[in-house]
Amino acid sequence: MADVRIDTRGVPKGPVYEEAPTVLHRQALSAADSDDPTLAAVGVNCAGYRRVRFDIDASGSVGLTALKVQILSWNGGAGKYFRGAEREFSQQELTQNPLPALEAEVRGAIVFLKIVSASGGSLLLNVYATPS
Repeated sequence: MADVRIDTRGVPKGPVYEEAPTVLHRQALSAADSDDPTLAAVGVNCAGYRRVRFDIDASGSVGLTALKVQILSWNGGAGKYFRGAEREFSQQELTQNPLPALEAEVRGAIVFLKIVSASGGSLLLNVYATPS
């Protein structure tokens, strides 16, 4: 049974959600990833957590017209990352919010946020991850 909060009468109030500290997942990226990573160690270990939030800091980029990212999940049996959901941010979205976030259900997996493509001017990204 999941941890639950108990009120003063001993009645369950709801599940307890713990959040891990935010970690710098990827730093000073200036180009899209040409290949998938080959080592689990470069991912974010979300063991014991259901979700992860990736905060994408594109504020150092200039003139981006599109940014596409993809969640990769490590498969220990196969010894490689498998590709998951993709999300593309448009020029309008990036102009309005150069600090987008992406949340995904990971169920304890080791995950990696791949930069699939970036169009436009110069790219400078940092990616932070927070399992919860």
